[in-house]
Amino acid sequence: MNKEAVLKGISKIEDKLLVAKILDKYTLSQKIMSNTHSDFLDPYQQNVVRKCLDMSGIRDYIFFGGFGGAERTVVVFCPYNMPENVDSEFSELFEILKIKLNTRENFSHRDYLGSLMGLGIKREKIGDILVREDFAFVVVLKDIADYVRLNLTKVGNARVEIDTVNYDEIEMLDPKIKEISSTVASLRLDSVASVGFGMSRSKIADLIRADRVSVNWETTNSLTKLINEGDTISIRGKGRVVLEKVGNTTKKDRIHILLKKFI
Repeated sequence: MNKEAVLKGISKIEDKLLVAKILDKYTLSQKIMSNTHSDFLDPYQQNVVRKCLDMSGIRDYIFFGGFGGAERTVVVFCPYNMPENVDSEFSELFEILKIKLNTRENFSHRDYLGSLMGLGIKREKIGDILVREDFAFVVVLKDIADYVRLNLTKVGNARVEIDTVNYDEIEMLDPKIKEISSTVASLRLDSVASVGFGMSRSKIADLIRADRVSVNWETTNSLTKLINEGDTISIRGKGRVVLEKVGNTTKKDRIHILLKKFI
């Protein structure tokens, strides 16, 4: 592996720093002939890392976030053969905390995350947060689990109790999705996002300029960026939509699109 050559091909300084750390984890795994792992990565970071690892010819790795289908994952390097049962083999890297509220008041993902980060915990130590009616499952790296249990006493103004659960105890819910069928003049970001989030194009433009809009988890300030089938558009604090399908063009040269909005 030529680390310098890999890093040279990365333009963004934050991506370069991230990949350098990941490659150091890989080098360590080869040196000690034992598994090593990164902190949690968001989907954009996973894409960056995956491309660089594949370009380097590195194959003995896997992304895993404590349970199947996790959005935030770590990358684990395995100098030996990849285990058949990933869940049981790598679950020891994490603890899944069930944070139960002493109130029926509903709290959001942001409330739980804010309370955790208020303890001084870095975002990369926290995986998925699955919010339910009066509790949330929170995946954390093992090295901070005791700290959370000892120090997290409240979420918002509600006192909490914290238990540890196994990955197979997580109650998975199908995401709530709203389908939006419409037409757009073009597949520009501002046009597609306007339909998906029910906002004017001028309001969308303001959010893009304020660096609050991401495409496939990468922040962009380009109003004219073209959106493709399968792309995810996220607006901080507003959720996300996926361009599910691009259809035919109407007689007035407008393009049929189908969006899926997570609600």
